[in-house]
Amino acid sequence: MKTRLSFLFLMLSCCILQAQDILENNPPSLRWYQVNTDHFRVLYLKGFEVQAQRMANTLESLHAAEAKSLGPIPRKITVLMQNQSSVSNGFVSMFPRRSEFYTMPPQDYNFLGTNDWLNLLATHEYRHIVQYQHARRGLTKGVYYLFGNPTFAAVAQMAAPPWFWEGDAVATETAFTPSGRGKIPNFGLVFKSNLMEGRTFHYNKQHLRSYKHFIPDHYVLGYHMVSYLRKKTNDPEIFGKITRRSWNMPFIPFAFSNAIKRETGMTVSALYRDMAASLKAEWKNEIESRKISTFENVNVRRTKAYTDYLYPQPQSDGSVIAWKKGIGDIDQFVRLKDGEEKHIFTPGFVNESGMLSAHADAILWNEFGYDPRWRARNYSLVKIYETKTHKKRVIGGKRERLGSAVLSADGSKIAAVRTTTDYKTSVVVFELFTGKQIFEYSVEGEFYAMPRWSPDGTKIVVLRTTTQGKTISAIDVNANTISDYLPITHENVGHPVLHGTYLFFNSPISGVDNIYALDLSNKQRLLVTNSKYGAYNPAISADGKHVYYNDQSKDGMDIVRIPFDPTAWAVFNEYARPSSLASTLVEQEHHQHILDSVPQNQLSAKRYTKISGLLNPYSWGFNVLSNDFSQLLFGITSRDLLSTTQITAGYVYDSNERTGLIRAGVSYQGLYPIIDLTVETGDRDTDRSFYKYDAEQIGRRTDIKTTWNETTVEGGIRVPLVLTNSKYMQDLSIGTAVGLTRSIDYENSIYEGDKLIYQGPSRIAIFNDSLRFIYKDDLNNGDLIYNRISLSYAHVMKTSYRDFLYRWGQTFSADVMHTPFGGDFQGYLWAVRSTLYFPGILKHHYLYFRGGYQESRQGVEGDLYTFRNRISKPRGYAYPADEKFASLSANYAFPLWYPDVSIGPLLNIQRIKANAFVDYGNGSGYRYFYHTSEPEVYVSLTDAKYLSTGAEVTVDFNVMRLTQKFELGFRATYLAQTNRYHPNTGMVYEFLIGNIGF
Repeated sequence: MKTRLSFLFLMLSCCILQAQDILENNPPSLRWYQVNTDHFRVLYLKGFEVQAQRMANTLESLHAAEAKSLGPIPRKITVLMQNQSSVSNGFVSMFPRRSEFYTMPPQDYNFLGTNDWLNLLATHEYRHIVQYQHARRGLTKGVYYLFGNPTFAAVAQMAAPPWFWEGDAVATETAFTPSGRGKIPNFGLVFKSNLMEGRTFHYNKQHLRSYKHFIPDHYVLGYHMVSYLRKKTNDPEIFGKITRRSWNMPFIPFAFSNAIKRETGMTVSALYRDMAASLKAEWKNEIESRKISTFENVNVRRTKAYTDYLYPQPQSDGSVIAWKKGIGDIDQFVRLKDGEEKHIFTPGFVNESGMLSAHADAILWNEFGYDPRWRARNYSLVKIYETKTHKKRVIGGKRERLGSAVLSADGSKIAAVRTTTDYKTSVVVFELFTGKQIFEYSVEGEFYAMPRWSPDGTKIVVLRTTTQGKTISAIDVNANTISDYLPITHENVGHPVLHGTYLFFNSPISGVDNIYALDLSNKQRLLVTNSKYGAYNPAISADGKHVYYNDQSKDGMDIVRIPFDPTAWAVFNEYARPSSLASTLVEQEHHQHILDSVPQNQLSAKRYTKISGLLNPYSWGFNVLSNDFSQLLFGITSRDLLSTTQITAGYVYDSNERTGLIRAGVSYQGLYPIIDLTVETGDRDTDRSFYKYDAEQIGRRTDIKTTWNETTVEGGIRVPLVLTNSKYMQDLSIGTAVGLTRSIDYENSIYEGDKLIYQGPSRIAIFNDSLRFIYKDDLNNGDLIYNRISLSYAHVMKTSYRDFLYRWGQTFSADVMHTPFGGDFQGYLWAVRSTLYFPGILKHHYLYFRGGYQESRQGVEGDLYTFRNRISKPRGYAYPADEKFASLSANYAFPLWYPDVSIGPLLNIQRIKANAFVDYGNGSGYRYFYHTSEPEVYVSLTDAKYLSTGAEVTVDFNVMRLTQKFELGFRATYLAQTNRYHPNTGMVYEFLIGNIGF
């Protein structure tokens, strides 16, 4: 329990007083509106009225039905329709309580299925709302009343693993929609292939994941765990009973596993083993009942690290261009030929559309474009890379919302799917060289995806989804008409390719994803592949002799090929083999068609003003502010639903100083520059001690106790910018602040033993019988009026799952602290810091250098104030407050081992890393001593050099099956340089506490 409470407090420290957070919001010029029902308030931007009305009616129709198996019906909640983003996502948050739907539909058919995107979001995200409502019980409910939403959410998520939260939501979407992810074989593809290839793994590894093997995320594990137990018990409310127990008593270790055992007789590990064994037996029978296709592999694997070679694009020279990514590789385009692999290009941050287009010396894909300031607004761009000229450019504009782009056969035109901010999709055509739009096709209420040109360039084959289901259609570009190849059903067809008299496409109709061909001459469907786990993404060779496609293997997607031979393809007689898990969910809920009968009530709409929700408290009570638990806050935090204003206020108690202060802050982020204001006032108390030595080296302890009252008011502005437009993440932040710190009632008391030898308002300390020095990092009675200027910039390459540092990149930051506006104290400090990242000798090895330089004002004046140090010191040393200090560090970091070792449920070790380093520092300056009776000042140099070398070893691990990763380690440092402060060389050993990933 102590470990869990410590984890909780550490998590809370990340949630409170977030004045420097950058909130995700929209430009202030956009107008918000609202529609209300009994249980929902839907907020939307102007132009999204139709869909907001539909979602309000849909959510109201779902609220009782979805809550039945978990219960109770949630209290009213706000749902925001975020239509300025090109991200296809949604979430429920308690910071503050709300849900947000990112309304641009995904293009990948294996994500969306045959569903309407907003309907899918409604069924999935509303289940999370139900879960949180169900969690407000017992001690978890008490935590909510004592501490507010962040603590409540942390406790609720501790008492039920992430796989339950998402698995239960996926199970719900599967039961309530015609094509939820539980009905899409691709969703569990890696999980299935791992099990069938002997990679069952133990529960800890499957739950906590791994750097050694690719483990599907908690959505996949959760769906199979949740749906299997519901099937095994034939009880749709089984997880309601389990979570009722765990959320009633969340602080009992392994509360969720204990609750499963109380309800079913199995621990969570036993449930996982039983589920895996059952699915393996089912899948084994299914595989043995089919004759698996043979094929020729195109890519050659030289590592066992899980890697996908996706979307084969055969070229006229016999090579194949593919999209490569994996557990140790970032997205990149490669060329495969004769068993060799050649890197072509690394794209930026890809908006995955489930396809690639590459021929005529060009590669086409979708990539996110970013608004520099507004985090809730971004774009989906079509980018093209010319393989001969090595040039990259954007097609159609940098503020477009385009997906699934494809080149025409002659390389002169590009077709793509556009989604507007009012939820309408269309197929558009651009001229390649000019970027000019020359064609657009759309029909109200229809959704298009994955366009492909016919070989003659007169038709565009697309996936077309309507309210009745999905089909494959052809748009005649000249006649501006559309015709269907297949009937509209809820068969999740995808990736259509037209070649001659055959239409190739994917389908999971048999229970396994395979490639089919529709013979257009006689409308006969042929089975082209019969894959063991799944076949995808057909493409025909330039000479028409081979069919290339993806086939799932134990180490990832392979590119394979078979002869183009229709006589070898079996006639397919349509049949369905639905998943037994999905069928059980549908039968238990009895609401598969609930979305077919949503009422179309016209709800009253009105403006939603930002000021109306300005005060929205979501956290209160005690919280932790420091990693050493020395500072506790009793206060309140507020954030409005539109994420423009964050307010914090409370009382802070410092256990080290045994004092308290009042602190309040507001961060208004609704304008281009962020405006921050903080105020704090209270008593301060510090204690220092040191030993003075006489000529005979007899030490006398001197204790210095200072008390004062301090008030600080600081206001500032900052502009954080996202400049990313390639494989490098780029961020720039500029800010300035002006502050006033007023110190009154300053009292400095100096004791030698029990004897008080000085008490007064001066910042002095006794050096010896005749000399004194001043603590210039203290403020005695007076005003410090300061200006703080900061700049930071980062340009670092994106990372793979295994990367723990950047392979390439640069970061730079600068700070200036000074007192240009007068006051009772003077001070000046400027500092610059930079880090340069380079690849190491082997993969996931990193060579990086850190450097810094700092200057501060020093002098004999009694009104000087020394600002706090801003740069890193050489490891193993402590150094004084020098006037000038330069530091340089060289590091080589690398992984030692991916052990995947568990000690029962208590400890799970995922990775061990090492870092070798050499640090150098050079400081210079003066220290001033004041004579007690003479107007004399004595000066001593602080000049010193520092050199250390050593090694660090850190371990990434989980405790008590918590998914958050902890990092601990040790450092051994050899002090190679002696100086006046460190007269001896030797070893220094330190214990390291790294980051905690939340």
